[in-house]
Amino acid sequence: MRIAELGKATVQAELTVRRQMAIRIGRQAAFLVIAGIFGLLAILSGHALLWAFAYQTLGFSVLGAAILVFAADALVALLFLLLGRRSIMTPQEIRARFERDHAINELRQAVALTAVTTAVAGPVGRQAGRAIWHVVRSAFGRKGQV
Repeated sequence: MRIAELGKATVQAELTVRRQMAIRIGRQAAFLVIAGIFGLLAILSGHALLWAFAYQTLGFSVLGAAILVFAADALVALLFLLLGRRSIMTPQEIRARFERDHAINELRQAVALTAVTTAVAGPVGRQAGRAIWHVVRSAFGRKGQV
């Protein structure tokens, strides 16, 4: 019964790990989608506005205004790219991984103990026990009797 309980605990911990990983990967995907959408919209609409502002209001040359637009787009795209690539495990995921590893170790120990107990209590164990008992009796038994 103990092996079944340990197996159940192991499966539960693994499910929790997978659930937390799915949430983390989902967040990453959402940030990457936002980065892509923002990058596309910035390229399509923000260029003209920023270029005109830099050219007319700030007194940039045509080339200077274009460089400013490119730098702003690259900076925003880089920011969201870094947010999307970030992969930090949550405390719940760390805890679930620890519980899973602990349950797997206990399951391995229980299975190993069961195998040893079965070997000792089974037919092979009984035969080995008889052989050892025979050796002990013959070593400490009376000598000279046949």
